[in-house]
Amino acid sequence: MDKKFGKILTSIILAMTVLFSLQPTTALAADIFSKGDTLTLNESHLGTLETEDDVNYYKFTTSNNDSFYKVELRNTEVTEAINLTLYSGDDATTDIYALSASVADANSDTRKLEPNHTYYVSVQKDYFRCTGNYKLSVTEIKDDVPDSYSNSTSITLNKKKAYNLEAVGDADYFKFTTTSNNSYYKIELANTEATDTISATLFYEDDITTDELKIAAFKASIGTEAVKLKPNHTYYLVIQTDSSYCNPTGDYKLCVTEIKDDASDTFKNCSKVSLNRKSTYKLNVDGDIDYFKFKTSKSGTYTITLANKSGNDDMNATIYSDADVTQNIGIITSYMATKNSSKIKLKKNHTYYIAVEKSSSYSSVMGAYSLTIIK
Repeated sequence: MDKKFGKILTSIILAMTVLFSLQPTTALAADIFSKGDTLTLNESHLGTLETEDDVNYYKFTTSNNDSFYKVELRNTEVTEAINLTLYSGDDATTDIYALSASVADANSDTRKLEPNHTYYVSVQKDYFRCTGNYKLSVTEIKDDVPDSYSNSTSITLNKKKAYNLEAVGDADYFKFTTTSNNSYYKIELANTEATDTISATLFYEDDITTDELKIAAFKASIGTEAVKLKPNHTYYLVIQTDSSYCNPTGDYKLCVTEIKDDASDTFKNCSKVSLNRKSTYKLNVDGDIDYFKFKTSKSGTYTITLANKSGNDDMNATIYSDADVTQNIGIITSYMATKNSSKIKLKKNHTYYIAVEKSSSYSSVMGAYSLTIIK
């Protein structure tokens, strides 16, 4: 080889060596993540940033439970703010979230993670270079109620039970099946320890388009609603935040109580009332209407008496000449603990109808009453 050419080649090689030595070295992310320390769930781990640009890598595997996981970073002795990033895979492109912990401070994030999956964590400086000790923990929080229709928890009627919204964004899905009775169902949501207003939404089917009603329960309060439901049908209840502006977590109690209706609330299925006999019934829930019918044996004046026995407000008994709300021929109003009568001339061999309900839409009336029809 020509000596002059050899010298030139040697100079080029040396120059390239120097040039490459000045470039930053970048290790493959997968290699770094794969060597990360394994975090034991529900235990605190001590970590150290030994140099100003140190990066520590960890990994943990979720259980097979339907769980939330709280990842907490405590800056115990690091000289500046530090940053934690959670990844769903062993590379830097699958980050789920990041959180920062200032000097002598802590920060955490809690959310639902996929069961039986390995996640990866990196801890490093947040902005300024820093060194020192920190603590890291991953805590499993089992979800007591699934957050999907397909896995919803069955409710036992007439039994109150405690549940929990474990984390921000948690939603609890329930289902219950009505009996074969003509019944109302009282849904009671007690916010025992939730940090903000929670709600219960009733759905006719297992979807978000068939909502029937919504009940709100403020902090340390109870929300209730009674509604007539279809017999032998499965309904769904979803418990969650009341609005996008609040993020409640904490305990609550839920109960669905069957209240059998002692009289029909339609003309079609109305109950038959015997003449010359007192019959006692009850407005079972606010908004209940009881429909009755009776047949006259002869024409003449009939005395109809409505006695408000334990109603907490005024009641009305409206008499109809036909099964039609436009055929009103008389109204009797009975106040609390009183009874009132009305004398009405009726035709022979004709069926009449009576509806008993609260006297005003502004009141909430429940309680027992008696109805008497005398010729």
